[in-house]
Amino acid sequence: MRRQAGPGRMPQPDDVATIMDQACSAKAPAPSDPRPIAVDMDGSLLRTDTLHESLLILLRRRPLLLLLLPLWLLGGRAHFKRRIADHVLPDIAGLPVNEPFLAWLQERRAEGAILHLISAADERIVRRAAERFGIFDTAMGSDGVNNLSGARKHAAIEALLGPGALYAGDSRKDLPIWAECRSAVLVGRTARLRAALGPDVVVTASFDAPRAGFSVWRKALRLHQWVKNALIFVPLLLGGRVLEGLPLALLGFLAFGLIASATYLLNDMLDLEHDRQHRSKRHRPLASGVLPLKEAMAAVALLALLSVAIIAFMPPAFAVVAALYVLVTLTYSMVIKRMLMLDVITLAGLFTIRIDAGIAVVGDPVSPWLLAFSMFFFLSLACVKRHAECLVMAERGLGTVPGRAYRPVDAPWLMAMGSGSGFAAMSTFFLFLVGNESPILTYPNPQWMWLICVILGYWLCRIWALAARGEMHDDPVLFAVKDRLSLALAALIAVLTLMARNWGA
Repeated sequence: MRRQAGPGRMPQPDDVATIMDQACSAKAPAPSDPRPIAVDMDGSLLRTDTLHESLLILLRRRPLLLLLLPLWLLGGRAHFKRRIADHVLPDIAGLPVNEPFLAWLQERRAEGAILHLISAADERIVRRAAERFGIFDTAMGSDGVNNLSGARKHAAIEALLGPGALYAGDSRKDLPIWAECRSAVLVGRTARLRAALGPDVVVTASFDAPRAGFSVWRKALRLHQWVKNALIFVPLLLGGRVLEGLPLALLGFLAFGLIASATYLLNDMLDLEHDRQHRSKRHRPLASGVLPLKEAMAAVALLALLSVAIIAFMPPAFAVVAALYVLVTLTYSMVIKRMLMLDVITLAGLFTIRIDAGIAVVGDPVSPWLLAFSMFFFLSLACVKRHAECLVMAERGLGTVPGRAYRPVDAPWLMAMGSGSGFAAMSTFFLFLVGNESPILTYPNPQWMWLICVILGYWLCRIWALAARGEMHDDPVLFAVKDRLSLALAALIAVLTLMARNWGA
């Protein structure tokens, strides 16, 4: 007796006879094109690759298992995917979807077409995807022995649907399938697929996803965050050695920028699940699927190589600081970002490490006053960021901040700690100015430095006032880059520092 596919069970891939019986006996309006449709999943229905998603989850949750990947791969790609699926599965409900393509499939389904989800992904993932959308009659994927890709997928489609079926996919590996079907539904970068199709293949429908352009990469690499690396120039400015140390400082700025962009990409890849639950982060290139994970992984490797090449021309002390920055950043991305308070302290430390990099360029002794001021000042800004996230969660009625250890009720004490840290920074700056052994005393016109203290105090008070009103962007650095007053005050501080060093009163 044949098993029937009820609403709670997806038909098994070997139930070909049952599937064909269901397709023939389905009672639905006659479709405009009666042919059954085989639909690819990764890169087609989903705007991501579930294998890459699974590898990133494995890296974040169980990194030691990465050592077993070569061993699993010896068993073949299907075995490799099955072993990964045994340990981690992506959250199918949160994965980005090709909405125009899905709408087209839903229309075809409403017309009575029979839809089959057929993918090289592990079978468990494919079935979960089919259950999410509820429009597929069957779901078939790699079973741990056979990798359902290329020729195997072609054979499976022929056995399941017979000749003349429609196939929707995004890969050049699917060209033989389209050639046999004599028709194609193209998804993804369709221009290259059209060029490779034979002249006798008719394109029934096309859903183009162009290659990520400069604007997409600019957002993914967070080029606006490179402004943080301007802290490298602070020791040069305070030490009065701007022209002397400028060439090396510019190289250091570029190296830290490349490192920062690589770590931002990696951080986004490790935090995809939480970013997709965030009001604004879900629109990021990786979270939304606009930028393929494969390209982002390649970019991380390229950026890392370029930064190492630049650091080779820098002083050894700078290389040590850069290595420390990478180590702390990776630890933050993997573990610390989900730890209460330690995350904001680490963020402040990452800003301070940039100042250390500038000190390494100049070659001067480390100033404990400058580093203490930096820790307090940037701890205050890190608290602004978390405070803003807590307010957003309160507005949305959520009990926790996704991927963080904070709750909406934490907003008041974050404001108290952040504003207190800001005033501690101002106190440190004041004590630095009045100290008997302060380097400021060697400046020709040290009185101008007092105005800097006033400006910084005003700016911090303004930031926290906006935060209290709920008007602060969740990233205060991005706010400062876009805020004209903040930019004007930063320029004024630079001018005042030069006046204290070189110009007459």
